[in-house]
Amino acid sequence: MPVRHLQIAAFGGPELIQLVEDAALPQPGPGEVRIQVEASSLVFTDMLIRRKLYPVLKLTLPLTLGYDVIGRIDAVGPGVTRWRVGDRVADLTQLGGNATHLLRPAATLVRVPEGLDATRAEPLILSYLTAYQALFREAQVQPGDPVLIHGASGAVGLAALDLCRAYGLAAVGVASARRERAITERGATFVAYDRAGAAEELDRLSRDVGGFKAILDAARGEPLATTMARLAPGGRLVALGFSAAFRDAHSAGKAQPGRWARMRFAFDFLRIQWLASRAGVSGRVTFYDISGCRARHPDWFEEDLSTLFALLEAGRISPSIQRVFRLDGAVEAHRLIEAGQVEGRLVLDLGSSTRRGAWRGPEH
Repeated sequence: MPVRHLQIAAFGGPELIQLVEDAALPQPGPGEVRIQVEASSLVFTDMLIRRKLYPVLKLTLPLTLGYDVIGRIDAVGPGVTRWRVGDRVADLTQLGGNATHLLRPAATLVRVPEGLDATRAEPLILSYLTAYQALFREAQVQPGDPVLIHGASGAVGLAALDLCRAYGLAAVGVASARRERAITERGATFVAYDRAGAAEELDRLSRDVGGFKAILDAARGEPLATTMARLAPGGRLVALGFSAAFRDAHSAGKAQPGRWARMRFAFDFLRIQWLASRAGVSGRVTFYDISGCRARHPDWFEEDLSTLFALLEAGRISPSIQRVFRLDGAVEAHRLIEAGQVEGRLVLDLGSSTRRGAWRGPEH
């Protein structure tokens, strides 16, 4: 059986994504399993990797995209005792997930409940786990705490709002005016960054609650000092990304931020890292990196992802999936991501090709 995967041989735009077919399945070595993939990521982070703008990975070409996977084990290597062929598992891959089959270390896998649809469960691995750990591991919020979310209509933002609703957190979501319904239907107060007086409204909301216990910022569109001034005593700013630079570039008719914008992006990232290491400040600001957190606390990854799977099974959370794509639709999906036309998540469905050797039907 051949392996199909989404590969890039050069960094740049969506048109560089190639659907590649390898003649033979890879064979698992000691401590490895082979996964027949059901669903994988189509996210903003995949776009950053494709453009070589992701600051926490050293990238070499060619590479296969795909930050996470859900699938079934179809081969087990020597020394693997926990897993069996047929077990359903999830993993954070960072690279390689956009493939019909891939090898993974057995020790990194998390069990997936049988009853969950793969395309609905896939957003939990990166988007929801990022939001969950930012809220509960980094900011240590409690029910009733006020939370401010910048970039609230993106994948992580809507996941955070969904979790706030599930856990009884009072949320304020910041997004463009056209995304108001997506924010308010999740029970959050809405502020449009592109309407006059947005900063003043956020300042007022902050005063009304005595400051926010947690600020999750996936956009980084405001000066750092302005954002931190809205924290409550003991509150924490968790920086998650820099989508505002890409939003502004698209508004200006550019495919990606210009050189100066990328320099500001790098400077902001380094400044947050520096502030996070300073005595007296480290409890107030951090840059959350899911892979770094996993490396430091591997037990959290399995525990928290299992919690999220249970929440989905119980109907307490509902991932916002705008569209599901097949492998041959990946270029279009990446163009939507770059254009800022995604509300919530896109998902790559590989189950139809791996189950029957043919596509399940039209994209939906």
